[in-house]
Amino acid sequence: MKFLGIRYDDHDSNITYTDGTQLKYLATERLYDEKHHGWGNDWSWQLVATKWNIDLKDIDAIALVVDENVIDKDKVCRVYKDFLYVNEKCSVFIIDHHYAHALSLWPMGEIPKINYVYDGFGNHNRSQTTFYKDKIVDQSICDDGSFGQILGGVGRDLLKWKEGSTLELDYAGKITGLAAYGLFDSDHAEICNKFSVKELSAIWNINSYKKQWQGNEFNINWLHTCHKISVDKIAEHVLDNDEEVIGWSGGVAQNCVINGKLMSSDKKIVIPPHVNDCGLSIGAVEYLRQYYKQDKFDTTGFPFWQDDEAPSDEPSKEVIKKTAKVLSEGYVVGWYQGHGEIGPRALGNRSILVGGDVRYAKEFLNHNVKFRENYRPYGAAVLREDVSEYFECDIDVPYMNAAFKVKNPERFPSITHVDGTCRIQTVDGNSHFAKLLREYKKITGHSVVLNTSMNISGKPICSKLWQAYDLYVKNDGIKYMVVGNEFLDDN
Repeated sequence: MKFLGIRYDDHDSNITYTDGTQLKYLATERLYDEKHHGWGNDWSWQLVATKWNIDLKDIDAIALVVDENVIDKDKVCRVYKDFLYVNEKCSVFIIDHHYAHALSLWPMGEIPKINYVYDGFGNHNRSQTTFYKDKIVDQSICDDGSFGQILGGVGRDLLKWKEGSTLELDYAGKITGLAAYGLFDSDHAEICNKFSVKELSAIWNINSYKKQWQGNEFNINWLHTCHKISVDKIAEHVLDNDEEVIGWSGGVAQNCVINGKLMSSDKKIVIPPHVNDCGLSIGAVEYLRQYYKQDKFDTTGFPFWQDDEAPSDEPSKEVIKKTAKVLSEGYVVGWYQGHGEIGPRALGNRSILVGGDVRYAKEFLNHNVKFRENYRPYGAAVLREDVSEYFECDIDVPYMNAAFKVKNPERFPSITHVDGTCRIQTVDGNSHFAKLLREYKKITGHSVVLNTSMNISGKPICSKLWQAYDLYVKNDGIKYMVVGNEFLDDN
């Protein structure tokens, strides 16, 4: 059967198509070169169907995910008769926003029985929903405190960032990075700890902070304290069950501090790379697969499913060795290979790389390459077999979505955040990126490489060859660019 999963709204639209074997996926921000792009209507998705040569007369079912309250409060799905006509046989369903998040875990294997979704907001003003199998067993509403909205609000109100742009969706991540610079205020913690995980708004009530103002600047210790207490309460809530395997998704599941706590437990935490809204169409087609009792989808190539422009060739051994050499010499390298990753993280196909031990690389990248706030940290890729040597971690973290303590911060200053942690990606297998890290290790003695996405602040990750070339030509901070087997040198 042929299915379409569609997320359309004012931000982060995406579409997934499957005919039972072949799967296609596209986040529209990559198509339109507009970060967090959203279709504001129910018909623009047809442009992608045309691009993919899909005849709408052949579509058997469509599943939609939107933010409007068009589903009963305690239901996960309903038949949607008001959608744009496709063909006589095509059934159209509308899926609960949070349920689509939970279902999007299918490329990781079996979907866990219990799934926690923490979000900015979903249908019916929900900030958190717990699913056991396909039933809603617990929920919280945004009025009581949405962690994503709270952090976004702090960024908007206290740091005076621009309001009204879809880039406001990035404020929560910025604030998470900033929170690490504060100190824990035990006096204020006594006040905050009186409230539960369902009372986050009370925890973040700045009026309860007795030391809130110092001149015209807010006290960053308040931010640090509230963030830490919230993280601890959320992690405790997610782990408080009898299941050994737990699903964790939604926009808040991008918080690498929470993820590090969860993954450090003795339970298996399933976190996909597409935890935010870019994974909703992936969950939507899974609903259709289950509803129509179809075979499980093929996960070959995951997570490099982005329907973007891939190079015509692959890097040779010589090019990989040459790239490893210039990395070992401290240069910044662009690395564009294969198809792009699903999700907001570069995982070795759309990356800007620097040696992990290059001093001041973070400052150089923030000021000369990425053009973003100077306090923002960077993640690191490391070979899986080496991760426990350099980090307080010995598990698979393939999607760079959790932070762990760095064992030797002095050796790796540019990937170590002010709190002594780093968001890491473990790399194994026989990918070109793994080969690059192994060659780099032969030269340097370690496999720790700073890995950040191939884009500048406010733009989506590069998805077309010309974008990679354009970034290289216009960005003096990138010394080398490797596109497929093409090694570009600005000398």
